[in-house]
Amino acid sequence: MSKLRWKIKQFYYFFKRHFWNQWRSNRFLKPLHFLRIYLKHKFLNQPYLAIIETGNICNLTCPTCPTPRNKIKRKSEQMSFENFKKVIDKIKKDIHTILLYNTNEPLLNPEIEKMIAYADYCNLHTVISTNATILNEKRTESLLKSGLDEILLCLDGTTKESYEPFRRGASFESVLANISYFCSRKKQLKLVKPFTELQFIVNKLNQGQVEDVKKIARQIRADKLHIKSLALNEYAYTKEEIKILAEKFFPNNVKIKTRYIKIKDKNLILKNQKDQCSVPDNQITVLVDGRMVICCYDLNGDYTLGNIFNQSLNVILTQEKSKQLKKMAKDKKLPLCKTCVSD
Repeated sequence: MSKLRWKIKQFYYFFKRHFWNQWRSNRFLKPLHFLRIYLKHKFLNQPYLAIIETGNICNLTCPTCPTPRNKIKRKSEQMSFENFKKVIDKIKKDIHTILLYNTNEPLLNPEIEKMIAYADYCNLHTVISTNATILNEKRTESLLKSGLDEILLCLDGTTKESYEPFRRGASFESVLANISYFCSRKKQLKLVKPFTELQFIVNKLNQGQVEDVKKIARQIRADKLHIKSLALNEYAYTKEEIKILAEKFFPNNVKIKTRYIKIKDKNLILKNQKDQCSVPDNQITVLVDGRMVICCYDLNGDYTLGNIFNQSLNVILTQEKSKQLKKMAKDKKLPLCKTCVSD
């Protein structure tokens, strides 16, 4: 795909999510809220996106995910609606898009639909990413009524053999049925929201199934298919662990485009790394206990800026400690930055 064609396609998705779908759903204030936050971001250098960890628990044990591999040195918990409301009330004038997931499966939180509905009431743009294992008919109905703006449906394989070793603990047939039902029910109800994105992480087991997943995306009438590179973060894994995981899961088909270059000793290095990171200027990350950290790769809160449960966003962002951490992160001078794969 040419660069110009890719840009046009991305703009189409952007316009559909933030404007067209909102107008068609009679949510006229959301585009206005987006424009106001965009201007603050553009001219006042304010972040526009928040990652809110609504829990740090997952029901799968995927081998390349840090959540179930004892990499998170925090107690397992779900965020309560009361605490979520505290976060939203403190950021709603400065943030527009919120991702209601980080190290977790968001549907495990029994109050996730209530959280989405409250954020929607505040004219915020809500996004969740789910492994779809518990996206049954009941959850489909509640999500479609919640006001959710976007949902990322993860299907990392088109057969049982390619999917289940990568998404350990999930059933391919069950997940595909759940995703198909969600999309068909949305169509049956003639809804334009949520914007449905089918996500496919390319790995050694599914690298020959890209065309197959494109067919599935068309069949279920997903709004978008995202072919994603496999990421192995040194902040979550040791170099030896990465070598083992890379040997098992890293694509060996030279035609598969990835963000890595594989070298002889099985180490992985990023290609086209940028000199600066845009994350500190664009987004904030709130852990389940309210701590605001430098970015979503800070799994254990080693670089904490403050606690949004008892501090205002403005106070957290303007204190000297936060300014220094943000500058170091932007210049990629934190130890965390040396092992990050977000470029």
